[in-house]
Amino acid sequence: MGDALLQKTYTVDYLQKKRVKNTGIMPQYYIEDDHEAIIPKEMFLKVQEEITRRGELSTCFGRKKGFSANHAFSQIVFCAECDEQFRRIHWNNRGKKSIVWRCITRLTDKDKCRARTVNEDDLISAFLTALNEMVGNSIEYLQRLKGNLETALKTANPESAEALAARMAELQQELIDRTERRERYDDLTEEILRLRELQAQTAMDDTAKTEHKKRIKELRTFIQSQPSEISEFDETLVKKLLEKVSIYDDYMELRFKSGVTVSVEK
Repeated sequence: MGDALLQKTYTVDYLQKKRVKNTGIMPQYYIEDDHEAIIPKEMFLKVQEEITRRGELSTCFGRKKGFSANHAFSQIVFCAECDEQFRRIHWNNRGKKSIVWRCITRLTDKDKCRARTVNEDDLISAFLTALNEMVGNSIEYLQRLKGNLETALKTANPESAEALAARMAELQQELIDRTERRERYDDLTEEILRLRELQAQTAMDDTAKTEHKKRIKELRTFIQSQPSEISEFDETLVKKLLEKVSIYDDYMELRFKSGVTVSVEK
């Protein structure tokens, strides 16, 4: 993304010129916009977040759960009772074959969770019902989306981000100048590290806000573009619009990436 981390290794033997990986013994310095980026910074940060999220998946049946995106609803269906994910299963119940979604906790220990089994057709039906609820009551939902968008815009503060970037650029240039002059730069270290943390937080917040505004506009465009009732299931709409499905005893709660939530009895 165009940044550089200085002193990733250091010399432990000047006679043999032996260098080892810096694991925290020596200070490191982070230079932003050091060289031309290969990919946009926003995309790079999103990928890092997704890698971290997939790496933090809990264990199941004594093994670490792997990431799966074979189905549109993978990784987004959760149990309202224990907050564990639902798993897609090919079920043979008394000779009748079907595809169902079941809570992983219930699969491992029936006594720890009593979550119901959800037929995949019911899950699809609930999604279509939620979409038609928004399309059928478009005025109400468009007003809610407008409110969400206004809130997202109000919380943005580009001036603070620009001020941090300007100050960081000054400090980084001073660091480079002192390095070239072989002068001490210890006094710059603390402020650079503090500003890095603030800037990283600001960047992540701005990225999240930008993504949130994008999702709101996507759902608003979708609602406005639908002339009639939606009857055919489209997996791409799930991946594009839906964030989470919570399974309760007698209903499902569908939360869209725009922040809108629709409850469907099923």
